[in-house]
Amino acid sequence: MWAKNKQNSNGFTIVELLIVIVVIGILAAITIVAFNGVQARATDTRIKAIASQLERAVLLWNTDSGQLPKGGWNSSVAISGDNCVDGQGGWVTKGTYPCALEDILLTKNYIPAGLTANAPPNKDYSSSPGGSRTFMFYPCPNNQFALYWYLGSPTASDTASISAVEAAGCPSAPRTTYFMKAAKLINLNQ
Repeated sequence: MWAKNKQNSNGFTIVELLIVIVVIGILAAITIVAFNGVQARATDTRIKAIASQLERAVLLWNTDSGQLPKGGWNSSVAISGDNCVDGQGGWVTKGTYPCALEDILLTKNYIPAGLTANAPPNKDYSSSPGGSRTFMFYPCPNNQFALYWYLGSPTASDTASISAVEAAGCPSAPRTTYFMKAAKLINLNQ
């Protein structure tokens, strides 16, 4: 009848090898996607931690000095004493203006040097060197100030926080022009 070729096969067939390669490819793709999500959340967590540190430092500085912070755009001279002479808010990072919020907080060592410059960058704002464009600080009505920050993957509560700050009368330009994704309203004493 029919003669069968009986060879001992000690290897895998091409089909078996292709199936294994496809499975490995799928697992690798899932792992890469999961890793990217974790990395984005870790970056956002770091930015939120720096924002909390800035908020505490501003409150401490305000309690100690009894002043409202100045500085930012329209600041004309470097820090004098423990406050800027003039200015109306803007980027937080030292060196972005003649006098910035970070300059004020550094006078009494409320934050470490380079805190915001070493933060993750604002990836949506084209001229963002390092973390110098990640945080903004603006005056609002009733001795309130708004601290804004950029996030790569904001949550619904992050988006709600910036909406609440804008509803309190604070500027919307940080969201619309500079792509800030979250904010905190800070009540200061004078």
